[in-house]
Amino acid sequence: MALRTDRKWLDLAAAFVAVVLVLLLGQVWRSGWLLPAASGWLGELLWQCNNVIIYSPIFGLLVVLRQSTRTVYLSADGLPVKLAAGVVLAVLGVFVYLVLRGDAGSLPGVLAESVRAENLRNFLPVFLEGVAITMLYVRLRWAFGQWPALLGPGMLFAAAHIPRQIASGLGPPEMIAYFAVTAGIAFAVLYTLERSRDVIWIGIVHYLLDVAIGAFE
Repeated sequence: MALRTDRKWLDLAAAFVAVVLVLLLGQVWRSGWLLPAASGWLGELLWQCNNVIIYSPIFGLLVVLRQSTRTVYLSADGLPVKLAAGVVLAVLGVFVYLVLRGDAGSLPGVLAESVRAENLRNFLPVFLEGVAITMLYVRLRWAFGQWPALLGPGMLFAAAHIPRQIASGLGPPEMIAYFAVTAGIAFAVLYTLERSRDVIWIGIVHYLLDVAIGAFE
């Protein structure tokens, strides 16, 4: 059964406020005004704590509006199955992406990179980003319906990679193709998210896709 609300516009406005606060906290962190950097295990702990602080408005919204984590499709029910499904879907999704990019042979390298400590430290922020996207998607769906909510975030996700493509020197044809493929994958992920009503596996898929596109380099 679909989750519903009697205050869809308030929920949507609150979601945008939460996203803006996340972005602002991200800028605060980049300016060095959150928890300080350190070396070793303490540095890693502070890095993860900073990410929790940055994405805290998402969970603050749930507390203030008295909404369940199920409204961001987050639940520990059947966790082992969700984790296994996430790994399988992530590998399949990345394989399709690499095939479309004409680079299917790099799959073993992507999988090897995904378990490196330097990349694994980014799993939490990637997962929390997925929670934020899901939070916004659910509230867009409440306000505008399923298809606008599916198409909008997918195109924004693809557009977010344009500055990096420009910096990499890609030409318009390559950028258009990259946009179409990335938006298509994002749409497929959101559609599957809608069908599964679970954000845990999408965090795994998102993480592996980020490794594949070199987002952590």
